[in-house]
Amino acid sequence: MNMNEFLRVKEMTYLEYCDYLQEKYGIGRADYMTKSFNKNSKCSRTSEGLIAHHKAEDKMIMLSTKAFAEMCPYEWQLKENIVYCDYLEHLLLHVLICKYPSPEKLPIADVGIGGVVNFIVPELNDLYSGWVTKQPWRLNCHRLVENDKDVYLAILQIFVDYIKSERNFNENLLHTSFNEEFGGWTKEQNTELYCEIDKLWK
Repeated sequence: MNMNEFLRVKEMTYLEYCDYLQEKYGIGRADYMTKSFNKNSKCSRTSEGLIAHHKAEDKMIMLSTKAFAEMCPYEWQLKENIVYCDYLEHLLLHVLICKYPSPEKLPIADVGIGGVVNFIVPELNDLYSGWVTKQPWRLNCHRLVENDKDVYLAILQIFVDYIKSERNFNENLLHTSFNEEFGGWTKEQNTELYCEIDKLWK
């Protein structure tokens, strides 16, 4: 997603944006999981740099994992409920979930925020600080967004504005690294980007 597209979609609600992305990329190529709640590789489009997102993640977290998926209706795994997206589109989806959680949200689920803080932001922080993955599928996904750091920061601005208005927050919330726990990368290598992110809180 480039900046021109971001400016067209940034005021959409979560469900509006899901519809937009399904119009852009199509619905799932297959159900995400089998009826036994095992992942179905036929749903994947990482060869094109796209990842699969569950539309129902405004109701429940981590629907791509068997343990959480089994707690929920199987219908949430059906191909018509799968949204393809690049990494930045995925980030925006989760930011919009924070802003527009479903009234049907399950009480155990703090939807949206975990996807932002624990998964997507740590990886994109490393990417925009110079990390190059050795995983071919992930490299495909990174190539689609590697030149769009301006969009990344613009999406984070929406998230920061939400956090400041709705929750107690720590300004270091987004000082994260996906790779630090595996060695070979440290948060210090992200310092320059963190300085840019810190400006979003002002």
